[in-house]
Amino acid sequence: MSKKELHFDNDIFVFETVMRVRHTEIDTGKHLTLESLTALLNEARLRFLYSRGIKEVNADYQGLIIDELQLSVNKLARFREELLFEIGIEPLYDNGGYIVIKVTRMQTGDTVATARLHFIGYDFQLNKTATLNNIIKEALYPHLFKI
Repeated sequence: MSKKELHFDNDIFVFETVMRVRHTEIDTGKHLTLESLTALLNEARLRFLYSRGIKEVNADYQGLIIDELQLSVNKLARFREELLFEIGIEPLYDNGGYIVIKVTRMQTGDTVATARLHFIGYDFQLNKTATLNNIIKEALYPHLFKI
């Protein structure tokens, strides 16, 4: 499979959170595992959505689901390293969009990984995709963010 590079403009990032690599997230080589990195990306995504007032599933049984993950790992992370997760939104369309995440080392600024997560609106009661409601669009629309 060919490797597609993920490059993002720095002005796209609108949220930051820091997480430390825990002992349970490393492999025998003392590096962060791919599964653990994916879990940390999910945690960062949920922190971002929470900061925007978006619940995983709202009272109408609608929410966002991730249906595609594109991940590029540039450097290995080690136990106890603090990682900075910068999160942004690429332009939305009617029923979804992309969340982009850049992971860097806090001490050196080296890029550890970049990711693009495709999300769609989903109606859990009807078990089908749904258009994003105006509340979610306003919370996620990139031009409304102020840093």
